[in-house]
Order: sequence, then C-alpha cells, then structure tokens
Amino acid sequence: MHVNERTHPWLPWLPWLLLALAAIATMAVYAPGMNGGWVFDDFPNIVDNTAIHITRGQSTLAAWVNSALSSPSSFLRRPLASLTFSLNWYAGNGDPLPFKITNIVIHLINGVLVFCVLRALLQLLGLRQRGLLASATSTLSSNEEGSDAFEPAAATRLALIVSTAWMLLPINLIAVLYVVQRMESLSQIFILAGLWAYLQGRWIMLTACNSRRQGQGFVLAMGGVVLGTVLGLTAKETAVLLPVFAFLTEWIVLRFARTPSLGQATHEGLGKKTQDARLWWGFAITLFVPATLGFAWMLRAALHSSLWVGRSFTLTQRLLTEPRVLVDYLHWTLLPNPMVLSLYHDDIVVSTGLLTPWTTLGAIIFLAALIVLAAWLRNRQPLVSLGIGWFFAAQLLTATIIPLELVYEQRMYFGSIGLLLAAGVWLLGLRWKIALPILRGFLVTVALLWFALVTHLRAQEWSNSLKLAVTEASYHPTSERAVYEAGRLLLVASNYEAGKTRDESVKYLRQAAAIPGSSTLPDQALIMLVDHYQQGDDSAYWDSMVRKLRDQPTGQGDISSLDSLTHCYGKGICKFDTAQLQRAYQAALSRPHPIARLNGAYAVFMRDILHDDPQAEKYLALAVTGEPNEPAYRIDLAALYTRTGQADKAQEQIVALRRMNYAGRLDVQLKALERMIEQVKSTTTQPGTYPLQ
Repeated sequence: MHVNERTHPWLPWLPWLLLALAAIATMAVYAPGMNGGWVFDDFPNIVDNTAIHITRGQSTLAAWVNSALSSPSSFLRRPLASLTFSLNWYAGNGDPLPFKITNIVIHLINGVLVFCVLRALLQLLGLRQRGLLASATSTLSSNEEGSDAFEPAAATRLALIVSTAWMLLPINLIAVLYVVQRMESLSQIFILAGLWAYLQGRWIMLTACNSRRQGQGFVLAMGGVVLGTVLGLTAKETAVLLPVFAFLTEWIVLRFARTPSLGQATHEGLGKKTQDARLWWGFAITLFVPATLGFAWMLRAALHSSLWVGRSFTLTQRLLTEPRVLVDYLHWTLLPNPMVLSLYHDDIVVSTGLLTPWTTLGAIIFLAALIVLAAWLRNRQPLVSLGIGWFFAAQLLTATIIPLELVYEQRMYFGSIGLLLAAGVWLLGLRWKIALPILRGFLVTVALLWFALVTHLRAQEWSNSLKLAVTEASYHPTSERAVYEAGRLLLVASNYEAGKTRDESVKYLRQAAAIPGSSTLPDQALIMLVDHYQQGDDSAYWDSMVRKLRDQPTGQGDISSLDSLTHCYGKGICKFDTAQLQRAYQAALSRPHPIARLNGAYAVFMRDILHDDPQAEKYLALAVTGEPNEPAYRIDLAALYTRTGQADKAQEQIVALRRMNYAGRLDVQLKALERMIEQVKSTTTQPGTYPLQ
C-alpha cells in the first residue's frame, strides 16, 4: 500500500529534507577539522607554491594563468584545482580556514550527487525488474521477479542511507580535511555528475516514445561521460575512470537494453534478443580505444627501469603488494578503526613474493573470489555485483602499473560508494517489508553512528597540526613520515631553544632516522638543529645522510632535505661545513638516473653556495633536459648564461620560454632576462668580449 501523495504533498520533498539533515550532520562531524593547518603535500602544492598566492594587488590575467599551470603534481597541471586554491588564498591571504571550508562544501556536493546517482540507478533497475527492457540478457532470477521485489520508497531509502553513510565515512576524511586532496574530491564532482547525466540519458532512451527523444537521451548519456571526463581531468586524472564506471553500470544493470518496439507486448520484447548498438559504439570511442592506447603507453613506461628510480619497490613488488592494500581498503571502509586510519601508511611491508609476507597470496585469492562472486551475482543481485565492480574499477590507476606510492586512503573516495552500495543492498534489499526490520535497522543505526563518531574523533585530531602529528606518530611508530612530522613540528614549536619540547623533538627525529628505509629528512632536521647559528657535533648525522643517499633510491623527500640545507646555509642560519653538503649531493648524484629536480637543486648549490658557475650551468642544462616544460629551470639557466656572457645561449632559453608564455604568465621573468641581456650588450668592450663578472 502506498501513501497518497495528494493528501501528503510534502512527501516528495521528504528524501531531500532528510538528505539536508544528513549534510548538516556531516558538517557538524567535520567542524573541528576546519581549524587545522597545513600538512605534508599541502606545502609544495600550496604553501610553497608562490604562483598560488594571488592577492588583491596581484590579480591579473597572467597571474591566474600562472596559477592554473603551477601544480607540481602532474604533467596535466590540474588547473581547476589550482585556481580554486588561488581563490581561497585570495579570500583569506593564506589562512587554511577558507580552504578547509571549501573542501567540506565540495564533499557535501558530492554527497548529494551520490544520492542522485543511486536514485537514478535504482529507478532504472526498477524498469528492468518490471520487465520493461528489451535486452539480449534480461533474464531475471527468482529473487528479482515480481512487482513486490522493487519498491520506489525502499529504493529511495537505500539511496539515502548509502549517501549518508558515504558522507560520514571515516576513510573519506583525508579527501576532505587534507586540503591538497581537493584535487580528488573536485574531480569527483564531475565524475558523479557525468555518471548521473549518463543514467538520466539512459532513462530517456528507455522511456521515450519516439526515435527523436531516444536520440536526445543518447546524446545526454554519452555527453555526460565525455564532458564529465574532460572537466574532471582539470582537477585530477582519476576522471578517466568515469567511462569505466558507466560501462560497468550498463553491462551489469542495464545490459545495453533498448525500448521494445511500439505496439509490441512486453513479454515479446523480452523474448527478442536486442541491444542498442549505439551504446557499444559510444563506449568503443570513449573507453575501449583510449583504454587500449593508454594502457600500452603506461605499460611501456612502467617497464622502463628509470621510472622506478625514486621508489623503494619494483613493478613486480608493487603488483604483489597492492592486493594486500585493497583488502586493507575493504576493512578500513566497512569496519573503520580510528587507530589504524592515517594520513601516512608508508609503514606498509612491501611484498617481495607470494608468501613474503604470507598474506600476499591470501589477499590475491580473496580478491579473485570477490571478482568471481561479482560475476555470479550479476543476474541474481546486480547492485551487489555493480558495487564490487565499482570498487575494483576505482583502483585501476592507483593499484596497478603506475609507479605511485602504495597506499593512500583518498583513493577510496569513489570506491567506497561501491562497497557501501553492495553492503546496503545485502543489509536492506529493495523491498519495503524486509525480514528482521528491527535488527537491520539497528545495524544501520549503529553503523552510521560509528562512522560519525570515528570521523568526528579524527576531525578533532586534525584541528591542530601538532596534535595530529603526535597522534599519528603514536599510532604508527614505524611510519617514518608520521614520526618525522611529530619531531619537525615539535622543533618548530620549541623555536630551537633548549627545553622539554626540543628534547621531545630530538627523540622523535632520532626515532624516525633509525627506521629502516627512512629518508634523509630526519637527518636534515637534526643537522639544522645542531648547526643552528653555530656549528655543532653533526658528523654522525651527515654520515647517516650520505649513506642513505648512496644506498637507497632518491625520493622527493631526500631532494627536499638537500634543498632545505642549501637554503638554510644561504640564509646564514645553518653553520655547517659546505663540504659535507657537497658530499651528500654527490652521493645522491652517484645513483643512476638522477631526476631533474635533483639536478636543479645541485645547480643552485653550486651557483649560490660554491659559486661554481660552469658546474651550475651543467646541472641546470640537465634539469632542463629532464623537464623541458618546467620554466623555472630555463629561467635560471638563461640568467646564468647571461651573467657569464653567453647571450646566444640565453636567447635560446628565452625563445623556449616565450612558447610557454600563455596569457603573459612569464612576462615579468622574460622582461627581466631581456634587460639583463641588454645590459651585457651595452657594456661589451669589443665583439665577443664581455666584462668580468
């Protein structure tokens, strides 16, 4: 029996009211985290990225273009994400609060889109279960047959509960309060909006009464996939997975069905094995061809040893480790533990064989069984099958052959929707009258309250950077990043002055430096501490640093430590022997395939500290070769060529810089270089002769 909407005109608005209440509850849960500060990759992407720092006096078209192209995270530059960072900086002059608030708003928008996507999906499933689709594979199981198998009110309830659970889900906190991960959540807006458009288009195609209307539905469906992908790429590359999510939805739930011919009986329509060929062509263009070409390109790169230079694992080890990571993701999503969830998971043990550790083989078998289960449930419980499919599809980029870091919780931002959908269907079903309603309602309530509590506790930890660092270090004592961050922030808090806080800092930094495989960041911090305005007993720290740089892959953290020491000495704050720093640089450069940033850092050291211009030129040229589209290296190299009287070579770099000068973003630097060249030319005493520098 259905409630009469005529006597209850508010009823259609009830789901939206409940969704609004869920959004308000989510805001309250996240509220403590709004007061937090910057962490980890926030620094290179936002805090130290001066192109982001647009203020009212600097708001020009060139500045905004420069901001859009300033991200060091990807060769695509993720311009939309960078522009939103600049807008927040413009509004708050670098205060993290506007950034955090914006991230929470984006998360709430995504929560609403999750509800819209699931509701549209369930409505389409209702068409299938009522036998209104003509498809080659529309055979229904006994579990799906019958008009009472699908209730619109039950479907709305399921969509509402899953979207609420997703908004409160603890594993999603990193994508919300970790500012730089706006790249992930912002991209998700376009993924979900594109998927929703696809489902709306398919609804039009399946309910249209004429071919023109069906064509409009097809345009909306495929347009949603294309535009969602293209716009999402301006925030993060994960948007390329949108066609995969749409294809799985089609293959598992909708089966490429088309509307039965007019005048054809429903059962006759089901008996005819017909599919909409336009959809196959659409996915061939948007998914199969790009995926084949992209995989071939990525595989070719992944098989090249130079791509793994900065990693402590090989391609084989990554592929063996990721199944264990995916099992962890499952656990952390459905049974979250506040003492396990973390910003840092660099303490994970790398799998070096199927039985080292033994859980490697166990994880592979478990995931294979999960895939088999999804295939078996495709006809019986398509939503569960789709949820599992979405979970695996969300990991296609981050858990396969691309040499990314092994674990990050924000990688479950879309995948968690699939897991919650599968769990929600098993727990609630699509019937209004479900078995054991009190028990199931109790389990849903407990789950939502637990999600909210864990997320709120973590948000409180994120309310203070030092509190977060110390808490993470206590939960993950073998994570070098967590322990180092606690030591670093305690050192900052101590202002390098003797006392309990500085002693605690030293304890954490030494603990981090002693962790097997740790970077040189803890050693660098200890050197800066003992050599703060006076040279101290630093030999042990330098020896440790050199040993790591010589024997371990050079990571971005190692380059940052060398760069920090260079600048610290250049500012007169650090008073160490520069021969030690040169020894450290040479240890890193002795490894095969040094990356461009290392060459650039060493060039700065040679130019500014040792005043060896020929060596600085050599390594800046190597940096330009390694990253030809990075203007900073070309600017430094052109300036150095000009200073040493090599105007022709400087002009070559200026020509290359002009090609990168979109909307005048490099006008200031180019004018400065041109003035330098003119000054050199004007002081030339005779052809080919330049004044001494």
